[in-house]
Amino acid sequence: MTYLAPRHPLQILQQIEFEEAVRPEDPRFVDTEVARGSPRTLDRIARKFGLNMSSGEFYPATKRHSLLFGHIGCGKTTELLHLSEKLRAGRQLYVVNVDVLNELDRNNLQYADALMALAKGLLGALAADNIDLEGNAAHGLERWFAEHVKTEDRAKELVAQLETNVKVEGGIPFLAKLFASFTAAAKTNATYKDSLRIVIRNTFTQFADAFNSFLRSAEKALLDAGKGRRILFVIDSTDKLSSDDTKRFFVDDAEQLLAIEALMLYTAPLSLKYDGIPLGKVDDIVLPVIKLKERDGTAYASGCNAMRSMLLRRADESVFSDSALIDMIVESSGGHPRELLRLLKLCCEFAEGDQIDRIAVSAAIKALASDYRRFLEPEDYDLLVQMDRESEQHGGNNERTRRLLYRLALIEYNDGGWRRSHPVVRSLEGYSRALQASISG
Repeated sequence: MTYLAPRHPLQILQQIEFEEAVRPEDPRFVDTEVARGSPRTLDRIARKFGLNMSSGEFYPATKRHSLLFGHIGCGKTTELLHLSEKLRAGRQLYVVNVDVLNELDRNNLQYADALMALAKGLLGALAADNIDLEGNAAHGLERWFAEHVKTEDRAKELVAQLETNVKVEGGIPFLAKLFASFTAAAKTNATYKDSLRIVIRNTFTQFADAFNSFLRSAEKALLDAGKGRRILFVIDSTDKLSSDDTKRFFVDDAEQLLAIEALMLYTAPLSLKYDGIPLGKVDDIVLPVIKLKERDGTAYASGCNAMRSMLLRRADESVFSDSALIDMIVESSGGHPRELLRLLKLCCEFAEGDQIDRIAVSAAIKALASDYRRFLEPEDYDLLVQMDRESEQHGGNNERTRRLLYRLALIEYNDGGWRRSHPVVRSLEGYSRALQASISG
């Protein structure tokens, strides 16, 4: 069935979901590799795990943990889904996607919760692909459960609940149900979650050894089945954690995460990279936002076309009273996909009839700008003006710069090579006053 973009503002409005990722097969999907000004980002990610996607050459390390940085809402999830499809097609990496937003409590996440979700995701993927493991593949994890979870006083209530819901059977079916129950408890039950975290923290060496052994057995079965040589876990939505949970997860608990001998790719907030926190043994790469202009201010056609396509796959061109309004919305987004959706949503709210006219677009831009006005301080405008005017320089980072980047008042382009203020911020009177003072001074 041919896809048709919605043609009425109310219809468009009901279909906008900021947290929704677009899969490659979705008709709304737009390939943005070139548009981001960094066309080899996905290839570089694959190479970090030992794979040349062009030739198929594969030289994986025993373990590799990497972070994908980027502005929140810049499209990391969509790009990871795109990458996962390309990697699966090569049959070298067996990709297991785990979204902590769906599986766990992102407002209170620790490494123990994530490990349970990884185990659940892997077991579910193996079952879906009918991968048969050797009879003793799950022995280590079963023994860990029997020796440490079932015998721990603080976990007795949790175990009783689990054994009520999980039929007592051995092997992979038991583990699949067990870790599904663990993950559910970690998301919905604070008491059970705390008990489980304590057990894993106190017996982590044994759990890591058992999990690593299970991974090797699973990879052998995948190789025999022609499904892949190594497992790659893609852990998404870890960029949406609170600042305290981000530090705990990626810094304080890093040694526990690194003890798992696997290939892992996590999303991470751009602010973590700017905090100057030593991340030690992890690799990283930045996913830039879509570039609308070159550093010297000239238009970047690939970026503009990609954002225009992104918009028109969510709103038919006939909805706009003037085609110039499409470019106006794209320009005001700064190349940030979620900001584009926010502007489109506001346009639909301000539209009075069945079309989006210039009055509605202007009102939408003002409304979005007002969101920034509410948290920007006078000194913020001074810094933003300074960065915009000193376009050929990178003046370093401080706490104020990091806060502006996190709040998107400042947007980073080309892997951090340069930065500009958000276009709607430049429409605010505070920015205009700071700019005039800078020119006069």
